Amino acid sequence: MQMTPVYWLYFGVAMILLEVMTPGLVAIFFGIAALLVALISWLLPCLNAGWQWLFFSVFSVLSILLLRKSLKTVFHGKREVSECPDDTFSGKRAVVTEAITPSLPGRVDFGGTSWLAEADAAIAAGVPVRIVQRVNLTFKVEPL
Repeated sequence: MQMTPVYWLYFGVAMILLEVMTPGLVAIFFGIAALLVALISWLLPCLNAGWQWLFFSVFSVLSILLLRKSLKTVFHGKREVSECPDDTFSGKRAVVTEAITPSLPGRVDFGGTSWLAEADAAIAAGVPVRIVQRVNLTFKVEPL
């Protein structure tokens, strides 16, 4: 089937819209490649389908290799998961709301928000604790 520039344009726009609706930052590169092939096939109307698909494949790979890293920092920002004791939560006081055991995490109230918490020793509900560190959305705590 011969792909006309309009088909490539529709395909490129659809891929970019798909990227907006799904996470992962992959579909946009296929959209960019399709838009480039639409431009080339509009400028060179005698270009056959085999060459169009070859250009699409090459542009897709090149756009992923050359643009993904830089676009990922733009769209995702610079996020870090803190696993060090120097984060802003360490050393702060919280109160256990659901009992914590070494084998089963509980919950603590910190700043009016309930957080998942783990400890090396059993801690009953209502006991004040100190936050030792934060790993993703879980606090490591110890009794005061």
